[in-house]
Amino acid sequence: MKLLSERAEVAQHYLEGEWGKHHLKGRYKAWRSQPLVNMLSQAGHCGTELDGWEALRELAEAGLIETAQPVSAHQRLNVRVQLSEALRHRLESEFARVDASLPLDAAQAAVWRHALDGVLEAWSLADQRRLVEGLNRLAADLPGAHALSSFEASARYLLGSSKLLDALPRELVRAFGIERAAFRMPSVWVLAAVPAEPQGVLLIENPQSFEQARRTGLAERLALLCSFGYGLSLSEALKAPERVRLIGDVDPRQSLADLLTLERANYWGDLDPEGLRIFRRLRRSVPTLRLSALYAPMIERFEREGGHPLHRLTGKHGQRPGIGWARGLDQEALDDTVMAELGGRSLDDALAEAWLTLIKGMDEEEH
Repeated sequence: MKLLSERAEVAQHYLEGEWGKHHLKGRYKAWRSQPLVNMLSQAGHCGTELDGWEALRELAEAGLIETAQPVSAHQRLNVRVQLSEALRHRLESEFARVDASLPLDAAQAAVWRHALDGVLEAWSLADQRRLVEGLNRLAADLPGAHALSSFEASARYLLGSSKLLDALPRELVRAFGIERAAFRMPSVWVLAAVPAEPQGVLLIENPQSFEQARRTGLAERLALLCSFGYGLSLSEALKAPERVRLIGDVDPRQSLADLLTLERANYWGDLDPEGLRIFRRLRRSVPTLRLSALYAPMIERFEREGGHPLHRLTGKHGQRPGIGWARGLDQEALDDTVMAELGGRSLDDALAEAWLTLIKGMDEEEH
């Protein structure tokens, strides 16, 4: 089945939750499309009414809802909407999967069921109970707890884990009245090596390759930037460069925002689907960003030798594959000579587009 967009998934979870509330009372639940779209938009489940109509269209095409007539953002007919018979049967059969001892309302139970098939798979009932209790305590302490970062809030409320809050599905967290974006942003540091007059900027995916690039002398010509620090990715840092502090060999008067205005900006990371997804996210903040020419010898080696599988042993377990592409080659594979020669150049546009095409159409959540 075609992957749903985020807006369609949000709408699906809402509809399942509302259906569940009525199912518990022995009632049948259906909707009218126009009021439903209005509610999805006003409640923030979908950004706009257009998003709401598009979400219903996707759900209908996926066979998850049934409508008397096709729903369309162009016609906007006020038609009857109900969960499909297949989905209702599945929900009825799964309804007992969420243990009755968990203090969940029907809407929370709906998203909890999805999580049990995903991130909460194999969690013990005791840990599930502790997680629910932690989420409820966190929700009760809002808005005061927003003074914490999401990492701090997670560690203090959710089983002592700093990563749980961000790792849980957004809709599950929202079902408890918690918005992750409302928590205090942590201090943001980026590792940098910047000459007095940089000729361009090279964004590097990991610290090991940053150190190699610095060692080969690239920092004498280019501003080298690498994610550095707890919970930070370059894509997150570039959303608000004015908040970022540079650490390393850099003039204190230079800022990330200044460096991103340099004429030449390239990105270099692993040659795998996630590496190119990182590039696409970075390019939202830096539209002039291009793939580094350092990818050229990596591509040649990958095509010659085949690279490695996306597996737990290679640190790529859980990475989504591209189109016919489920292997990778890490950036550390390059030697110093090649790095020094190509580090300041951009990859050929046609070659770059050919590889980026391998992840297009599979990442609707990025649009």
